This record gives sequence, C-alpha cells and structure tokens, in this order.
Amino acid sequence: MTVGFIGAGHMGGAMLRGLAASPLSPRLLVFDAAPGRAAQLAASIGPAAAAADSASALVAGSDVVVFAVRPADLPMLLDELRTARPASSPLFLSIAAGRTTSWLEERLPPASRVVRAMPNLGVSVGCGASAFCGGSRATQADLDAAQAILSSFGIAVRLPEKDLNTVTALSGSGPAFVAWALQAMIDGATALGLPVAAANALALQTLLGTAKVLTASGAPSVPDFIAAVATPGGTTAAGTDVLDASGARAAFASTIAAAAERAARLAAQ
Repeated sequence: MTVGFIGAGHMGGAMLRGLAASPLSPRLLVFDAAPGRAAQLAASIGPAAAAADSASALVAGSDVVVFAVRPADLPMLLDELRTARPASSPLFLSIAAGRTTSWLEERLPPASRVVRAMPNLGVSVGCGASAFCGGSRATQADLDAAQAILSSFGIAVRLPEKDLNTVTALSGSGPAFVAWALQAMIDGATALGLPVAAANALALQTLLGTAKVLTASGAPSVPDFIAAVATPGGTTAAGTDVLDASGARAAFASTIAAAAERAARLAAQ
C-alpha cells in the first residue's frame, strides 16, 4: 500500500513519522506547497518515503491520499484535483477539522471515496487517539484501510460523523488543554518554591503514570481512580475540594464546547 500525504506540517509530519515507525510499513509519498518541506521530511524518514512533485502526481501514485492541510487551504487544493481528473481512484482520508464528508465529496472528482478522521499529535509517538467515519461511497474495505492506518500509531474509534466535532474538541484539541492544566500545576508548585526543573519533571511523570494506570488492563474508571486517591481528610481531598469549589469542571466543559462549536462553524463555511 502507498499512502500519500498532502501537507507536511505538524500533524502531517507526525502521522508520517508514526506510520513509518509502525508495523504497517507502507510506502509513503508526501507533497507540500512550501518549497523543500516535503523533500526534507521524506529525507528525515528514510527510504520508505519520497517527495512528490505535485498534489496531482501524489494522487496518481497513491492508494490512500491523506489531506493534512489547513481547512482553509482545502478548497484550492480540491479545485486542482478535480480539474486534473486523475486516472487513479484512491481513497481520500481527510483530517481537516470541520470539513464534512459530503463537503469533500462535492469537490473531489466524481465517485471519489472519502473517509474523514480526527487524529491528535500523539500519533508521532505511537499514542494517537483518532476517530473516523466514512462518506456515502466509502466501502468496508476503505473503512478497514483507514482503521489500519490510524490504529498503526494509536487507537482509532469509528463514530457517526455528527460526533466528530466533539472529538475534535476532546482528543484533537485535548492535548493542549491537558498541557494547560499541567502547566498550571507546575506554576503552583514553583510558586511554593519548588525548582522549575524539578516541578516539570515530577509533573510530567505524574501525568505519564496516571495515563498508564488508567489505561492498564483492569484499570478503575476515572471517577473511581479519583476517589481512591482522594481519601477523606487527606491532602488530595484538600486539593480536589478547591477544584470543585472553583468551577474548574464547568470551565473545562465550556472549553470543550467552545472548541466543538468552532469545528461546527468551520463545517458551515
């Protein structure tokens, strides 16, 4: 299988590197509008990857084409591909936030098959969290191919398309929200005199350890985990009491809602 990536930015590059390091080991093609970026990325990956001369050339040489460009850049790209009318008929896998499968199908060459996905930056280290859905013409084989690609660098969950804006907010934007909370904890520790390097190291390891505990076989639910750590009258309970009283839970709910609303607005453009 040859997988081509149009877009070699943060997410496209992360997916390329994750896919290159996965057992799937496909042949990889990459194109980017920025001069030299695709060649540089392909060279950093090694013999399994090559740079394409154009988006149309990449489509012609790929079994799966990943759209890893900004949503605002998609209309011009799709105009180019529709005009080119490539002889091949690859599966198009889009990770552009807010752009629906029907929107993509209307702008791609006739009878194009589309799968829409929302991965996150964890794909670069084999810990991605992705959700995906098929367009009106996507076959079971297409969905299986998308599942294989997305699962090769993390987990992949098939969901109805109506849920993908929420996924965009939760796991797509979520790494930044988690990092924001982590930085707030670090700031709190350094304000009490802990050296910055120590606060960073301890906070990051705490985040890593918590994730491993909660994803281990037989792990407790998140509420049960919190209850087990926050014993009544203890230090953790003193902290969670502050969080509960501060409205932090409502603030995070509003954060997810705002990101999902933005994804929905992108879909309407």
